[in-house]
Amino acid sequence: MAPDIEIRPESGLWKDSIDRKAVEILAEQLGRASKKFDQSGFGRYILTEKFFDLELKERIYVIAEALKQFLPKNYTQAIKIIKKTAPVAGTFENWALLTFVEKFGLENFDESVEALEILTRYSTAEFAIRPYLIQNRKKMMPILHRWVTDENEHVRRLAAEGTRPRGVWMAHVEEFKKDPTEVLKILEKLKADSSLYVRKAVANNLNDISKDHPELVIQVGKKWLRTNCPETNWIVKHACRTLLKKDNPSVFPLFGFTENPKVAIDNFILHKKRIQIGESGLLTFDLLSKSSQPQKLAIDYKVYYMKKNGKQSPKVFKLSEKKIKSNQQISLSTKHSFKEMSTRKHYPGKHSIELVINGNTFASLDFTLY
Repeated sequence: MAPDIEIRPESGLWKDSIDRKAVEILAEQLGRASKKFDQSGFGRYILTEKFFDLELKERIYVIAEALKQFLPKNYTQAIKIIKKTAPVAGTFENWALLTFVEKFGLENFDESVEALEILTRYSTAEFAIRPYLIQNRKKMMPILHRWVTDENEHVRRLAAEGTRPRGVWMAHVEEFKKDPTEVLKILEKLKADSSLYVRKAVANNLNDISKDHPELVIQVGKKWLRTNCPETNWIVKHACRTLLKKDNPSVFPLFGFTENPKVAIDNFILHKKRIQIGESGLLTFDLLSKSSQPQKLAIDYKVYYMKKNGKQSPKVFKLSEKKIKSNQQISLSTKHSFKEMSTRKHYPGKHSIELVINGNTFASLDFTLY
């Protein structure tokens, strides 16, 4: 989403920014853009009892459908009203305007894509662009290459965020998942963009690509880091977050960590072999450098949680980053909580812990949660 989103309601929930007042204001804004617009009918169509039970995206879709019903049937006239309304509408209201273009403008490709370029300045067209990209990829690519040179950061950002192979809350682009070559050409032009907003989108896109093509992203990272540009360096680090989280050994040398570290692990101990759900476990171990050279280590541990289906699923936890000298020994410890959380439910049964250093597993143990 666009930055600096204002949340009006006391609930703090995004969906409640699309409330009765927001709909009434949007109706007034549309009415100012077109004297023939039926403001009261528009409001009645949207503000039913069911509307307030809906989540954010569902409310957006209802408003987009209302726009279809109450804007002129002539698409060109409808788009003119939308473009007049966008500069004075709020972020989520603009999302509804964009959704109208997304759902009802595909048969008017040129007119709709021009509208997306304008409307993205007031919200973000990253969702609305997806069907145009999926159904008209070859036609979209020259437009995207033009957008990367646009003076407006929102337009440049759309070129990077809108071409993500996966994305969030949006349809995947299967062609880009299979072969992201065309996407990388777009990102190459934005790798040192002056806008952090754009650079975040570039990193998000590369992170998406890494889920299907990890070695390709590592190659791109090596190439980009050679430019020694601070903005580009930030993109590479942020783009590799999933690879780092998954302890891919090939990614650690990009950030100065020792490739194939030489260490020995002793006394890798969890101080309780049986841990009750809600308690914590203390993990300790000794690490000895077996190298004649200094080493930089990213020390993580991976907990294999028992899931409801009876299978284990791993999650990586960052423990420490250390620079150790030749033959140096250090002792490390961490307390791991097994309290119930809104994001994680614990199930009794056999669990495991692995010690992972620069993506390589050096020790493991089993324990029981009950």
